[in-house]
Amino acid sequence: MKVADLELRPATLDDAAFVADVQTEVHPDDPVDPQLLRHFWTLVGPETTVERFIASLNGAPVGVATRSHQAWAKMPERFGRVGMELGPSARTAARLDALAGAMEERSIADGTTKATVWAWEHDALELGVLSGRGYREERRQRFWELDLVANRERIQKMTDKSRARMRTDGIEILTLARDTDPDKFHKLQRMSDEAESDIPTTVPNVPLAFEQFVLWFKSPGLHEDRIWIARESDDIVGVSQLSYPPVRGVVATDWTGTARKVRGRGVARALKCETLMQAMVLGVDRVRTDNDSTNVPILHINETMGYTRRPDGIQLLKEL
Repeated sequence: MKVADLELRPATLDDAAFVADVQTEVHPDDPVDPQLLRHFWTLVGPETTVERFIASLNGAPVGVATRSHQAWAKMPERFGRVGMELGPSARTAARLDALAGAMEERSIADGTTKATVWAWEHDALELGVLSGRGYREERRQRFWELDLVANRERIQKMTDKSRARMRTDGIEILTLARDTDPDKFHKLQRMSDEAESDIPTTVPNVPLAFEQFVLWFKSPGLHEDRIWIARESDDIVGVSQLSYPPVRGVVATDWTGTARKVRGRGVARALKCETLMQAMVLGVDRVRTDNDSTNVPILHINETMGYTRRPDGIQLLKEL
């Protein structure tokens, strides 16, 4: 497929490493791990539509363009996501615009009525292209970093306090590896789906099928002995896990969520504290996390833990 002066071909799983390299080269402060990206590409349900293309210039690969959407039967509105990136030597407004246009055309032909795309707030080139195409800011994702060396004492004191509170409340905090419940992944999914459904969003969340949910935990960045869960009686009521990039990148929160019935009782804080204490023992000097900018409870936790702000991610929306 020809797009401006670029040739597009369908991407394969083996292209994930190249795409991770391109994304890292463009935004070196937010490196993308090739193994984590490859695994992420496998988390696609049978009803989900995903198209990825490798863009080449004069026969050499220079970038990527993508579009995706959940099954229309599961979407009250037909939202689709588009994306594009080019390496620095090929990254021009005209080429980014052409890739965005091509993905929009394919999305429209597939029934998409609203397109969303994410961009960094400091990426003036991409934001300019998207604005010119009629995209408008819809919401923001807050990104944070915590210096574990400077905040070691703060996190230790917070952890001690959280552990005492959990003991008093009868909530057990342990790693997923230590949990012997044969039904733990089903319980974890039920709790996670409930937690995710309460996160502010524009595009409705479609829960993963159980097979994809379990596959998520096969990520090379996740380890069952580094995934912390909270149990109250027979229920799993919370989880927090850090992803440890095997090739490059910064250790970052992969997911934190709690059941509605325990919110306000310090469970999320207790779980996050355990992940941070463990990271320090493993020699990690900093960790990152991100949250929707309107998710007040988790933003408060981040601030009190000592996280500092990084540039926001911006979700933009366009009626097709």
